[in-house]
Amino acid sequence: MQKLLFLPVLFMTLLCYSQENKSEGRSSGYQNYTSYAKLIGSGEDHNTFIGSIQMENNYLFHHNFSFGLTMGIEWMDIDLATIGPNIKIILPGTKQQSFYAGLSLGRVIPLEDAKEEWLEVKKTEGDMFYNAELGYVLPTRSAFTLYMALGYRFQEFSYTIDNWWLQEVERSISYNRFTVRIGVRIF
Repeated sequence: MQKLLFLPVLFMTLLCYSQENKSEGRSSGYQNYTSYAKLIGSGEDHNTFIGSIQMENNYLFHHNFSFGLTMGIEWMDIDLATIGPNIKIILPGTKQQSFYAGLSLGRVIPLEDAKEEWLEVKKTEGDMFYNAELGYVLPTRSAFTLYMALGYRFQEFSYTIDNWWLQEVERSISYNRFTVRIGVRIF
């Protein structure tokens, strides 16, 4: 049920967004970064490549500083949603083309309970996530631009299992991954 409610909320801002093209010479205003990424690395989940969708709703200040909220979903061992503040420092470039450095920090929300063979999972809880990336915004002739980013992502969640011999046992899982992201920036 949480999955069904989270996805429409995630994309609501993008679908409701409508604004005329005022991108030339713009020094401040709303920006939406929507992207798909592959989280690469081995971890406790036995999968090397994990899919991720992320949306950042930011406000641009003075051409080079952007602050806002990031929301996303990752398909790890269990489906995880992420939400938290986001900051981007945009290095000086030409018109729509530039490099940027981004940082996100927030909370992981499990969208389903963890599964353990032969054991009963009592509860699944999210912990924190951290994302740092360097990206490049590619120029286009419209109100949106394409961007690519490389970065690092750390996430944690935990769950409690009921073991008849040891009583309750809490297990914490951490993911350390490199990210390769491609997306669209709307402003």
